[in-house]
Amino acid sequence: MSSPSSPRESGEHDALLASDDARLHVVAFAPGDADDPRNWPLARKWLMVAAIIPIDLSVSWGASGFSPAAADFASDMGVSHQVATLGLSIYVLGLAFGPMSLAPLSEYFGRRPVYVYSYAVFLLLLLGTTFMESLAGFLVLRLFSGYFASVTISNFGGTIADLFHHHDTGPAMSWFLWAATGGSPTGFVLFSLVAPGRSWHGVFRIMFFVCFAFWAILTAALYIIGETRHSVVLHHRAKAARESTGDRSLDVPAEIKHRGPTQLFGTTLTRPFRFLASEAIVQFGALYNGYLYGLSFLFNGAFHRE
Repeated sequence: MSSPSSPRESGEHDALLASDDARLHVVAFAPGDADDPRNWPLARKWLMVAAIIPIDLSVSWGASGFSPAAADFASDMGVSHQVATLGLSIYVLGLAFGPMSLAPLSEYFGRRPVYVYSYAVFLLLLLGTTFMESLAGFLVLRLFSGYFASVTISNFGGTIADLFHHHDTGPAMSWFLWAATGGSPTGFVLFSLVAPGRSWHGVFRIMFFVCFAFWAILTAALYIIGETRHSVVLHHRAKAARESTGDRSLDVPAEIKHRGPTQLFGTTLTRPFRFLASEAIVQFGALYNGYLYGLSFLFNGAFHRE
């Protein structure tokens, strides 16, 4: 009688599932696989969530933090308070469109690069607004700031799904939703304390340094803790296995293979817009969420006058 295989040998056997028909060895997560983010220690999972929460808050701060400085902005630009409110609404418009393209990119390239690089672009745009003197240039920067800041709106829920099994997502998801909804009022209160005695340029500079600190923490956490997107982790595992063994038949399951730029730009990036145009449940959900966001940010705008 043959001796039982070791747990390591059993795991490796489960991780490489052979297909005789296609002569393809499919790289997948074995039960209890340590590389599967859902099998990470609980402390490691919550460290990832804790690093993303401040970023999620700061996304809304980018909008609500403008309101306490709106009066100075209107005076400096020589515009009415109604026109100055565009500094808030244009940013929120960018927030609306960002998730429809950033979420598919994270599925293709991974969560980590989308978090790091998208928020880095937001920081550069935020820094640019601190030197802007024209209304048109300011509004353009605000639009794209909102677009690239929306990274947590598009990815945080997916990261939680990567880390936790479906029946365990409740606590982490509640923190995500709190940060998403609490960011607007907390940002307004925080920057109402910052704005007195400062120009709107000064308020934006402080916002930049606060957001930069959050980004540095998140970047360090992401590179220490690791990638969470399952398909990307498996792609990296398959590539490493091919390089170490020379076996070109090692690959990921067909449903998560990268199909090239045509799939990315022709299918993945257009799918959210097709759903928005054709699916009633998506349309009504978008309208309802837009109404809630409108109430939240209009509340801030109602109290910005000196």
